[in-house]
Amino acid sequence: MMEFHLINHPLDCPVCDQAGECFLQIYYMKHGLYDPRMTDEKVHKPKAVPLGPHVILDAERCILCSRCVRYCDEVTHTGELGIFHRGDHSEIGLFPGKALENKYSGNVIDICPVGALTDRDFRFKVRVWYLDTAKSVCNGCARGCNIEVHTNKHRHHHNEGRRVARLKPRFNADVNKWWVCDAGRYGFRWIDDKSRLREPLHRVGSQGADVSWDRALQEVAASVGRYRSEEIGFLASAQMSNEDLWTLRQLADRLGVKNLDFRVPPAVPGDEDDFLIRADKNPNTRGAVLCGIAPGPGGLDAAGMLRAAREKRIKLLWIFHHDLAVSAWPEAEVLAALEGRRP
Repeated sequence: MMEFHLINHPLDCPVCDQAGECFLQIYYMKHGLYDPRMTDEKVHKPKAVPLGPHVILDAERCILCSRCVRYCDEVTHTGELGIFHRGDHSEIGLFPGKALENKYSGNVIDICPVGALTDRDFRFKVRVWYLDTAKSVCNGCARGCNIEVHTNKHRHHHNEGRRVARLKPRFNADVNKWWVCDAGRYGFRWIDDKSRLREPLHRVGSQGADVSWDRALQEVAASVGRYRSEEIGFLASAQMSNEDLWTLRQLADRLGVKNLDFRVPPAVPGDEDDFLIRADKNPNTRGAVLCGIAPGPGGLDAAGMLRAAREKRIKLLWIFHHDLAVSAWPEAEVLAALEGRRP
């Protein structure tokens, strides 16, 4: 059967992104190593055909296992893919007028046993055997899908120097099974984004100047010690880890700060479905609740803190992770509250 699979299969292993994790390659190296008996020209099929925004097809490598077809029929129920033509000219393709652009399209890459369906984002970036793997949890929404983070930490000339090369789903029968949505799979570009702040900035006038972490911590400590507890507000975030949230809760208790919250309404409600995606795009809302990130007796919630800052009753508002300008609150109110302050 393996010999039949390889009759028309091209020798693409040196350039195939699936090399190193291709089952056909693994089985041949383990059980095959035979000399080919085929003397006729191989059947040639389309190569490097985009099926959608994330998936590209090399039909010559396809062994017609039909996993991707069944996935689109039975899991996403979107039915974009089919097997067309007959005999050894059969090939995977899109139905007319369709594109593989459902919210879970990237999973067909994972279930393809060969290199027929590959990731357009990962294509030719780095070889899989150069990657390190770490277990993690997706931070795209409150579902908590189990994932693997594949990193390229030792060959900086690969993957344009970015450390994170790709995310893959990790099996968890009770959370996400074998799947992850495309938003979670491709939502890691911010990690190595060149515009990301890597050092603290201290604002002088309208400009920001780089400062050391020691100087930044001293400035923060001095600012917190400059005001009474009722003049201070802590606006945490459900993007923070349990350790960070617990530490902030302890700091608020130590300083007697009652104005503590984490809930900021998004400008646009998050999308949700009955499969994996949740409307809450914060990965740790539950952690924030369990850590007690909530107003103390007589304290203000997030909206109340913003209003108090506008009225100059709160003089130090410490904001974590939020961009209030893109929240559901009117931009004019946000700017009025933060004008002349250092959020």
